[in-house]
Amino acid sequence: MSSKKLPAFFAAFCLVWTCSLFAMQIERNFPAGIKRGKMTVTEYAEIAIDGKIRLLTPGLIIYNEDNMKQNVGSLDVRNVPVFYKQNEYGELERIWILTAEEARLQLPKSGS
Repeated sequence: MSSKKLPAFFAAFCLVWTCSLFAMQIERNFPAGIKRGKMTVTEYAEIAIDGKIRLLTPGLIIYNEDNMKQNVGSLDVRNVPVFYKQNEYGELERIWILTAEEARLQLPKSGS
């Protein structure tokens, strides 16, 4: 392949690869024992779920709609639907920001 065709080939490859990523449907499996709520991040990077400020664990992981991890400081959301998991002290451990399709799902059944 000539060096003149290489940039065009690379650009086409990148375009096809990017489009295929968006076309993939990522089905997320949510654990049992999660709760549903509406999350807002305050101007002080505090998380409120259903209007109540929540305590966070140091290892809190927030997954956005694309299942990518985000930190609380990079979020600017108001009243978005989420699933969340708390530890035994009521602190938030995991948060999943839901897509429109996921927001229509019922909560997973709790294990006995």
